[in-house]
Amino acid sequence: MVKYRFLLYLPFQIELSMNKKLLLYFLLIPGVLAAQNKLLSVEDVVTKQRTTLAPDRLMQLQFLPGTHSYSWVAKQKGKEVLILQNADNLKRDTLMDIAVFKDLMNGTGVDVQLPERFPFITWMNAEECRFMYSNVYFQLNIRSKSMKVLNRIPKEGTDFEVDTTSKRIAFNMGDNLWAFAGDTYASYEKATSNVKSDGSASPKDFVITMDGMYGLQNGKAAHRNEFGILKGKFWSPAGNRLAFYKIYEGMVTDYPLLNLSQKPATPNNIKYPMAGATSHTARIQIYDFKRKIAYPIITGAPDEQYLTNISWSPNEEDIYVSIVNRDQNEMKFNKYDATTGAFIKTFFIETHAKYVEPKHPIVFLPKSNRYFIYQSERDGYNHLYLYEQNGKLVRQLSKGNFDVTELLGFNQTGTKAYYMATSNNGLDRQCFAVEIETGKTVAVTRNPGIHQVVFSDDGKYFLDSYSSLTTPRKTILTADDGLEKAVLLHASNPLMDYKPCSIRIFQLQSGDKTTPLNCRMFFPPNFDSTKKHPVLIYVYGGPHVQSVTNSWLGGADMWLYYMAQQGYVVFTMDNRGSDNRGLDFEQASFRAFGKVEREDQMTGVDFLTKQKYVDSKRMGVFGWSFGGFMTIGMMTHSPVFKAGVAGGPVIDWSLYEIMYTERYMDKPVENPEGYNASNLLNDAKNLKGDLLVIHGTDDETVVWQHSLQFIEKCVNEKVQVDYFVYPGHKHNVMGKDRVHLMQKITDYFKLHL
Repeated sequence: MVKYRFLLYLPFQIELSMNKKLLLYFLLIPGVLAAQNKLLSVEDVVTKQRTTLAPDRLMQLQFLPGTHSYSWVAKQKGKEVLILQNADNLKRDTLMDIAVFKDLMNGTGVDVQLPERFPFITWMNAEECRFMYSNVYFQLNIRSKSMKVLNRIPKEGTDFEVDTTSKRIAFNMGDNLWAFAGDTYASYEKATSNVKSDGSASPKDFVITMDGMYGLQNGKAAHRNEFGILKGKFWSPAGNRLAFYKIYEGMVTDYPLLNLSQKPATPNNIKYPMAGATSHTARIQIYDFKRKIAYPIITGAPDEQYLTNISWSPNEEDIYVSIVNRDQNEMKFNKYDATTGAFIKTFFIETHAKYVEPKHPIVFLPKSNRYFIYQSERDGYNHLYLYEQNGKLVRQLSKGNFDVTELLGFNQTGTKAYYMATSNNGLDRQCFAVEIETGKTVAVTRNPGIHQVVFSDDGKYFLDSYSSLTTPRKTILTADDGLEKAVLLHASNPLMDYKPCSIRIFQLQSGDKTTPLNCRMFFPPNFDSTKKHPVLIYVYGGPHVQSVTNSWLGGADMWLYYMAQQGYVVFTMDNRGSDNRGLDFEQASFRAFGKVEREDQMTGVDFLTKQKYVDSKRMGVFGWSFGGFMTIGMMTHSPVFKAGVAGGPVIDWSLYEIMYTERYMDKPVENPEGYNASNLLNDAKNLKGDLLVIHGTDDETVVWQHSLQFIEKCVNEKVQVDYFVYPGHKHNVMGKDRVHLMQKITDYFKLHL
């Protein structure tokens, strides 16, 4: 054993003993200690952690197109103002305050409740910006201080997608797709004057589909938002065509939710395809505004396949789709004729013994119809690949044991691409620039932490906003040679008036001793290492989520900091199976959800129990969704936990949705051993300690049936368990009731730990 001495930047020192393989990463300097006597409340951390208790930030920070000027929204004397600054000479102007903005909006004659904060604006050029507010599309001219309405959709309209080039707006009226022509405010009056009370009829100029109904949706996100699908409408570059999903769900079994506000309660059916069952069928259609016709993309059989990553060619003549088979182990990247919908060719096929998961549409280089960038995990990490328009691979643009997390864009000439990628064992996000012609790559940002970067169009300047354990937030203007031109913001510690908790980020080896795992710990104020402290473990552990980062508070929800203030040592680990550490790291849990994840988490528990300051008889665990599954799994596989809280937990993976579950677990008939081993109903009899299970009655993600079956099993096994439901809430408890939720969880741990 080796002893390490760490200074925690608190008015004491502690001595910790730990395994040689444990790597200390960083400690937080929480702020000046004078007058740090306040304690957070549950209401504070729920309602203020993204406002007054969050580090200051420059809201809506963005460059104006074609210029070296950038804008942001700030507060001056208690009210918001829109600021403009020039990167060349750092001259700063206040364009207008929110009062002037409201007056201009009021002058348009639109009857909407005026905002108290600036809506999100998008600059179109050096003088004009646009924004959507209360279903109205406005244009603001900064130079003339004038505002006009470009378009407006009915108040019943949802899921709108604006095309900034044509000014057209596509939106949903129920399950049907509408689109209003650009720059014709009168079109709203014309359309809505012909709408019946049920919204079913309107001039053909505005209605794209009329067949929408329960079981048939138009223009909405397909495949339950998997594969990076966040929307159902895709404008062509000039706005002359619109691609959209048409989703047939008639073959999917109805799943009943209950409307408990009615007397008696009434069923509210949803379509919920469970693992192994029949999936919905998605089609892609194109609407051509010039020809005023809709026609399908001929993606072909079988019906049960996933149509992902829809993208357009710059000339609007071609459309590209990544097609994934139901087994999700093969992806075909196809090109289609956007004028007819006909299949042209398959550029390439990607396969994997476990699964493929395309999540990013292709992006063409600026002013080029010849080259595009494709993202793939084919070499084990998500990287950028340059292709010719005919499907020929030119070169791999990014390489290494890191994941590209975002393609930011290009310089004006298209000679460089900018992207964000993981570094420092996945803890940091740094920006890089790669030369398209040579593949030569340079680091754009270098300070440790999680960076967000915005470039000027010509790439001469970039705005870099980042945070780390020791930096609440810093925003700097930097030139393309790497020289810092100005510090725009250096946020102070928003918790400086509160009792400080120290934070450590370090690594433990995975359960099989092959992989370093990132861990985060909070220590109580005035931490005394000679005394025993209760421990709270926060866990998620599933795909697509990373809990520990080198950012402010280590990426933690502020409630965990609050619990440390209450005297707990709070621990979190990103086990194998979680995000942003490469494909092998994520796929470690394939066909066996819960196995390696618990193994790694229990490695963390073993580490904790060996620390002199840990009271191993007062250990608790809390998680939601996949974390709820992990919480119950850990408590039924180990007697070490005295208490736990599982929110919205998956209990039986055969009851979970088809796309997510079959990717990681295969179909139940193909992997019965894996499904059986991960089914927590089989483990209910082994539950030790006090467990509180929480669920929303209207949960459309992890349906209520999961926890109800677990409670029934506990009753049958004569195992005591506590249970609480939130009527009318979906997968998480949001809004005003969230304070109630977090207070209940807090009280449960205080009672039992």
